[in-house]
Amino acid sequence: MEKDTNIAHAKWSETSNNLSGRALVEFEDLAPGLRYTIYLELKNHGADTIVITNQPLLVAALLDASGNPVDTAATVGNGTKPIQQWAAIPNGAYIRFRVDQQGVGYPTKEHREVLLATGEKNWRLKTGQYFLKIKAIFNRLETGPDNQWIGELDLPPVTLTVTEEMFMH
Repeated sequence: MEKDTNIAHAKWSETSNNLSGRALVEFEDLAPGLRYTIYLELKNHGADTIVITNQPLLVAALLDASGNPVDTAATVGNGTKPIQQWAAIPNGAYIRFRVDQQGVGYPTKEHREVLLATGEKNWRLKTGQYFLKIKAIFNRLETGPDNQWIGELDLPPVTLTVTEEMFMH
């Protein structure tokens, strides 16, 4: 089986209150421009069903190959925020949902950059290797169910590589 080089994912995080998580990042060629799609995957390790929101607070950091923070970019948003929803994760099951900023304008291929946008941060990546680190925070929401999962998950970093070939298609 051929490995899909457009997808990068981290190992699962440490388990906290019977829940672990990881980020999955997929390269997306939108014809005029390029971006990374980011998914949050959550796995239930407990005996009881876990109820989570699809809109946790995400604190993201991006480092370059030398371990230095990458400067964020100013971008324009033109979309709406997804509707808040709740999901029940049964024992032994996991769920995946999208957490990147889909409404942010992405650079065209002529800019030779790939958009990465999650939480409140946006980056325009040039060729090179990067490490994305995300902390997912699930605070109690007044509008949510009584049994909602509350806690934080420090997701292991995901390695992203932007190559010249990405701009050629």
